Amino acid sequence: MTKIIPNLGKKLRIGRQLTWGSFILLLVVLLLNCLATQMPISLMIFTFIPLLILVPGLYAERYKTISMLCFVTLLYFVVTVSNLFKADSSMFDVAEVVLLVILFNAAMMFSRWKQYSLYQDDMT
Repeated sequence: MTKIIPNLGKKLRIGRQLTWGSFILLLVVLLLNCLATQMPISLMIFTFIPLLILVPGLYAERYKTISMLCFVTLLYFVVTVSNLFKADSSMFDVAEVVLLVILFNAAMMFSRWKQYSLYQDDMT
């Protein structure tokens, strides 16, 4: 028996907005951080590929892709927190950590609510 979630449509809308907003802001902050540290293009591409691979699934709102975004976000979180302890850490690193925490939580809840919405649609 599937649990009925009250206000699921509203939660999905908020989860979608938070996930996309923090995802886009994270890409912008990553780009600004790469430019500020004068990172080579090859490393810049390596930085963005894992996130950009997930864009089609995010656009289609596949809950499995959104769940994979949570795992990828954890990897970025580990790297960013280790960068914070370097002597030359910047405000971009702090912004990345904040955005990664927001993105992880928003994507986790959005994925869960999306999965519930699919089950509720099957029941009706």
